[in-house]
Amino acid sequence: MMPLFRGQPNGRRETINPIASDDQWPIALTAANAWRGRCLDIFARSEAGVSETLLTLANISRQGAIVKLPHLVGQRFEELAALIGPTGAFASEGKAAAAALSAFRLHEHLRSSLAHGVGKVVLDRQGNWLLVLRTLAFRSKQPQRTVLVVEQSEADQTVKSLKTTGGRLVSELGNLRRALGST
Repeated sequence: MMPLFRGQPNGRRETINPIASDDQWPIALTAANAWRGRCLDIFARSEAGVSETLLTLANISRQGAIVKLPHLVGQRFEELAALIGPTGAFASEGKAAAAALSAFRLHEHLRSSLAHGVGKVVLDRQGNWLLVLRTLAFRSKQPQRTVLVVEQSEADQTVKSLKTTGGRLVSELGNLRRALGST
């Protein structure tokens, strides 16, 4: 790594050796993007389970039950929550799936940043990575900017929690589909 120089008031130059070495950057970038990919995979699997379950519910006739198949993922989660929630048409069969859906939705705030955020990886003084994700969305025609910062030390716990709640959701939704006569 090339040393950096800083000018001093007396005209002398002081050598500054950066803490992070050149070989740490690609390793940190790879690790942060791999973490992001693992999280996105868990979201994708959960979203597929929600979509398959909505399709199953739409093919079952229940008195008064109208099942919408929305285009947007967030709306699919809302539709399923309404159908299997306490007052939904499939509340009795969907009780366990509703609890799993509710637990998984605690991570919803991550999805948009992980999928659409422009990322920057930085290293702290100890050489640990931080992933900074900036997102621009529009709500009621107004810009809404968000910044999500994930520290390497938090990343493993986040993916572990996502994996646990996402796996439980996929499993419970599969159980619900089987109970209703579909796979």
